[in-house]
Amino acid sequence: MLKTTFKTRHVNLESYEDGSFKRIFNEHWPAYKAWYQAKLTDAGNSKLLKQAERQLANSMPEMMPIYENLREVSNDCPVAAHFFTGYQPPAYLVNCSQAILIDDEPMLIRNYDLSPTLSENLISRTDYLGQSIIGTNECLWGLDDGMNQAGLAASLTFGGSNKVGKGFGIPYIMRYVLQTCETVKQAISVLQRIPSHMAYNVTLLDKNGNFATVMLAPDQAAIVTREPCITNHQQHITWPEQAAFSKTIERKEFLEKLLSKKMLKKSELRKAFMKKPLHSTNYTQNFGTVFTAIYQPTKGDLSYHWPNEKPLKQSFEQFVEQDRIIDLGAISSQITQDTYQQQPASEFIPINERKTLLMTLDFLPSQSSEQRNSLTSLKQHLKTDYALSWAEYGMRLNSIYRHTYL
Repeated sequence: MLKTTFKTRHVNLESYEDGSFKRIFNEHWPAYKAWYQAKLTDAGNSKLLKQAERQLANSMPEMMPIYENLREVSNDCPVAAHFFTGYQPPAYLVNCSQAILIDDEPMLIRNYDLSPTLSENLISRTDYLGQSIIGTNECLWGLDDGMNQAGLAASLTFGGSNKVGKGFGIPYIMRYVLQTCETVKQAISVLQRIPSHMAYNVTLLDKNGNFATVMLAPDQAAIVTREPCITNHQQHITWPEQAAFSKTIERKEFLEKLLSKKMLKKSELRKAFMKKPLHSTNYTQNFGTVFTAIYQPTKGDLSYHWPNEKPLKQSFEQFVEQDRIIDLGAISSQITQDTYQQQPASEFIPINERKTLLMTLDFLPSQSSEQRNSLTSLKQHLKTDYALSWAEYGMRLNSIYRHTYL
């Protein structure tokens, strides 16, 4: 079993003397610093730092007073200052699935897929610059998802490309959107203006039921869609190995089919997010579901969910600081021939799900004749009545592409 601790905290970024952010900084900065310097050997370089500060001031001027306080917390450490700008960070991937359900109470639901050891596991409430925000903390002062008291909710997924360009890390953009916007229309305008250094999909929902999914990628204009659900690709598959590993096509088609049902209930959608194919226990490869979050901006409520655990609920009316030890359940092990031989009949791939897998395989590169032959054999088994299990499928795919993609 894998256990982890989730915390909910009031965080004051406006006051250095308050000490709430200092405690978060002391807890998480050593690991961030080691990662940041390992990836960026010139982190904190005075020339690069000044450039990053100019970019922050030009793109997000409202955040400069907060940035100055963050520098104070770090005792003006140049590496921390560089990190706090959010400009041109190292590459990082956050997978996830998310969807919008519009009825009498609009809802944004998302799965956060990574590893609890790489997540801050912190739900923060901030009240500064005239806007209250509750959300999942990332990169010390950024957000993976969140909602403001004006009734705007936002959540991100990785966009499926390994290209890195010039721009800001998405957690900082998310913070800025929720800090300065109150409607989906305003948020779209911000996302079209501020460059993202990697590909991400941002789903937006406001209290009036307006929603959009904005596809961001470096060096190209943002694509605004009315997609009610999104996983880890955009209009096309650009990183086929990652697409196959994350089953992004399978998850997207599953969500589209589910959302097409008439009179879909919130409880039904929530339960679907805590089961396969949306829910994952692959924590060893940083692709396990750390939590399922539900935002209801009309009520100002949010809740975190896990299988076999009571939900963790918060709201703007009642935000309570607490620590919760969560049992994420069993960790999926590496697939072997032995595990395949032990599979019960229920673990075989249904005929109606094989089409999705075949679509994914069509995108996979095959550089050698051995890879081509192995892929052809696997496709043939998917096309026939051969009793192919999920375990055997994964084992054979892993034998063709022996990589960890996250």
